[in-house]
Amino acid sequence: MVITKIEAQKKKGRYNIYLNDAFAFGVDEATVVKYALFKGTELTKEQIEEIQHDDCIQQAYQKALHFLNFKLRSTKEVYEKLEKLEFDDVIINEVLGKLHEQNFINDTFYAESYLNQAKFVTFKGPKSVVFDLQKKGISDKVIQTVLEGYSLKEQLENAIQIAQAYLKGQKRITTKVAKQKVKGFVMQKGYSKEIAEEVVPFLSFEAQNEMEAELAIKEIATIYRRIAKKYEDTESALWYQIKGKLYQKGFTSSVIEQAIAQFEMEKEEWI
Repeated sequence: MVITKIEAQKKKGRYNIYLNDAFAFGVDEATVVKYALFKGTELTKEQIEEIQHDDCIQQAYQKALHFLNFKLRSTKEVYEKLEKLEFDDVIINEVLGKLHEQNFINDTFYAESYLNQAKFVTFKGPKSVVFDLQKKGISDKVIQTVLEGYSLKEQLENAIQIAQAYLKGQKRITTKVAKQKVKGFVMQKGYSKEIAEEVVPFLSFEAQNEMEAELAIKEIATIYRRIAKKYEDTESALWYQIKGKLYQKGFTSSVIEQAIAQFEMEKEEWI
């Protein structure tokens, strides 16, 4: 079969190849140069298949480079992108091999960069890092190697930082509850239970301490209005019930006693 016409497509760098005066296939400019495709060139069936295969690789390669141009990607991310663009496995794997050789894809470097972002920007714990990297297709071996660069000291420092920020929005709760919530929050961010426990002594619960007395009195008033009639003949039982409910809500015995004393002096204002 003979090339009878080579026509530029509207898309820059792409050309239409006509064989025996009929459109045959489109190719990239690099493919035209590589196979010396000119008008009058004769091609066998095998050559045509090779050219089309090579052009398909070139297209997938260019798509991959464009995808990689915006930010670092893992091997899995590039594979899924090309798969979505309907390139077959053979083409995708050839392109991935080429990208790995040129170091445009490097899962170890990707994991290291992700860890650095977690450590210095998002302050994620190691468990979150592992989960995220696994989703990106990074191997467990690479993940474990990279995580060696996340020291316990760095984990504690980051955990303290996110705990302090979180605690600022937890003012209208008791100190005991605040400590529980902080530990839960730190663990949700991917840190171990041990790190979450270590964080607490570094935090100031001054705002919660200042609010406890006020909160306790409000709780007493609410409970009192709800159950007072039931225990109107047994005041000791009434206060026993109230104290029990306050303990459950995290108030300390000293705060409870102070709040009860103040409530009894200001009972008319509260009920």
